[in-house]
Amino acid sequence: MCRYANCFIVLNVSWLKRFFGNKNKNFSVEITDLDFDLNEEELIEKFSKLSNANRLSAVVKYGDTDDFKYYVLIKYSIQQDADINVKFAALKRIHIFKDHPEMATMLTELKKHINTKALEPYYSMALSKCGIISIEEFKDRMNRP
Repeated sequence: MCRYANCFIVLNVSWLKRFFGNKNKNFSVEITDLDFDLNEEELIEKFSKLSNANRLSAVVKYGDTDDFKYYVLIKYSIQQDADINVKFAALKRIHIFKDHPEMATMLTELKKHINTKALEPYYSMALSKCGIISIEEFKDRMNRP
């Protein structure tokens, strides 16, 4: 009986290695440095032409700072990016910009422009981390069906 259990574990580990082992073997993302001296429209145009992976990398790279000049990318990513993973990455970082004068208005008015239910739980987490909703309201949102 033990012998079969050990065999099962070995097969399981072997299967997991095969399934997950070399998944990203040829995957590489070049983090493109964006020129923030461009006007906002040109910057967004250049950003929007990047691949999904490069836009995601840029949101992570620039969103992890608290420099307001990067807010425009985070805002664009949340409001208009087509890739849901880019939106999620931006929502995870928007609290870093909570002192930006436009941030609270942008987040609260977001539900007027897009389906914020598709952005859950990250949308509610962003609202909570930015102090727009209370912890109790956040918990209530997470417990809704």
